[in-house]
Amino acid sequence: MTAVGSVGSAHQADVDERGLVAPIDRPWSLDWWIGADDRWHIPAREPAVRQSLVDSVPVVRTAMRVPGGDAVQHTYGVGSPAGTVVVEFTNESALPFVVALIVRHAHRVSLDGARLDIDGHPALRLARPPSRWAATTDATTEARVTGGQAGTEPWAAPHDRRGRLEVAGLYPLAHRARLRVALTVRRTPPGRDVDLDALPSPGAAARGWRAQLERGMQVEVPEPGLAAALPAARAAVLLAGARRTVEPAVVAALEDWGFDAEATTAWSRLGWQGRRAAARRLSSPGRWSAVAAAASGGPDLLLAVRSLLAHEADDGTITLLGELPPHWRGQNLAVHGVPTRHGLLSYAVRWHGARPALLWDAPPGVRLRAPGLDSTWGTGEPRGDALLETRVA
Repeated sequence: MTAVGSVGSAHQADVDERGLVAPIDRPWSLDWWIGADDRWHIPAREPAVRQSLVDSVPVVRTAMRVPGGDAVQHTYGVGSPAGTVVVEFTNESALPFVVALIVRHAHRVSLDGARLDIDGHPALRLARPPSRWAATTDATTEARVTGGQAGTEPWAAPHDRRGRLEVAGLYPLAHRARLRVALTVRRTPPGRDVDLDALPSPGAAARGWRAQLERGMQVEVPEPGLAAALPAARAAVLLAGARRTVEPAVVAALEDWGFDAEATTAWSRLGWQGRRAAARRLSSPGRWSAVAAAASGGPDLLLAVRSLLAHEADDGTITLLGELPPHWRGQNLAVHGVPTRHGLLSYAVRWHGARPALLWDAPPGVRLRAPGLDSTWGTGEPRGDALLETRVA
């Protein structure tokens, strides 16, 4: 599951690997099917479904192969008091198709113009009412839709006391056309409708996230996979830190990467055991093996990378690059704005043939070492540069 939302808001949703959207703290979910020229395509079962993040931030792109191209879904959060999540479909095929929006696990679904209320609360702002629809309580909605039994009769506000209601609304979508839906994650009374056209595009939402990630510790590492994973992990931790239930590792990662305001908020949600766990750090500098083991992302990746690049000991010693991964040798890297107890630290490594040059700007009162580059080197100077000998113990 990939979290989507906006920085500082607990009103978020999770997107699974096939594009199903589940608002947190709500029992219902939103799924999608595509009625193409050949047949109905169900993302949960189709083999030709690919998912990625736009620009390595929480703008989730899910693409499914259909005749003539792809059906593409983008899901992302935008800032609003109610917690708005945009779900946008684009027909990137050469032929028209039908998008089916499926609401599951609801008690009651009612339609008020282009607004869908679920369990008595505004939930979906639609571009227009569906052209056809079907509702069941026995999980046979798919059979009705794929069998051509979705109806055009007036909306009947289906309901089920046991929360088994499944409703599908159908929308024809022409070649290159777009269908946008806005989810209201927070339970709110009816109010002014969301202006779908005023919501940011997926590209604009990604740019907003990149601007947020210009805060805090910045790293330039000589490995494309890790370079792409770090923004995604930082964004995921920012979202996780805003939720009502927070893991200690999330708070530690927020602190270690300089997201002070978010760390303070998340810290307040921890109990005393969680605070003790969040305050713990590795007693020795990190190793590349820990970074590789946490390659899936999240707080574990951020904590492992931070400890590898800059590990702060209780005596004021900061270890830069406790280990230099062999495939990083000869490649430049830079680390900016590392938060330490004494202030911010920055450094860079530039290579002159087989010898690394280390440039640093550290707060007063710390001692630096870089055993991954030269095990004999150390300094208490707050700033400077040194051409090292690549002696590794």
